[in-house]
Amino acid sequence: MRPGRALQRAQDRFKDDPASVRNAALLMIAITVAIVIVGGLIVWVFDRQDFPDLGGALWFTLQTVTTVGYGDKVPTTGLGRVVGASVMVVAVALIAILTASITSTFVEAAQRRRRAADDLKERASAEALQQGLDKVLARLAAIETILEARDPGPASDPAPGPATPPDRRP
Repeated sequence: MRPGRALQRAQDRFKDDPASVRNAALLMIAITVAIVIVGGLIVWVFDRQDFPDLGGALWFTLQTVTTVGYGDKVPTTGLGRVVGASVMVVAVALIAILTASITSTFVEAAQRRRRAADDLKERASAEALQQGLDKVLARLAAIETILEARDPGPASDPAPGPATPPDRRP
């Protein structure tokens, strides 16, 4: 498989779900491998004095991109140093991006857990409130039943007649 195709697949996966640590890590690994290969090829092609074989050039870019930098292989030409400096800057940026991505994922997961706990509390509170309302409604229905049994209501009231004035004795 060509490195370009692997890098493209990693980018596509990352675009689909950037918050995934797995996708971020795969993208970073693909970019790192691409940088090592491209940087190694450039150094090998243009700095044959310091890197007469491809293996040595790849070793130099690998230890540079991982920020290990043993110093056993170093470029002495200007172009070799430019490639080395570029690889160093990109490597530091990749580490920062990877760290931020992982941290962001942990923060997002914590927020999801907190939202789920809040939703659970809210549902429990709403359920308790509904149960309280159901009890009040049941008690009101029982009170209405008792009142209707004591006072049959307007149907059994005597027909209203003329009001009799109270006695007015002097």
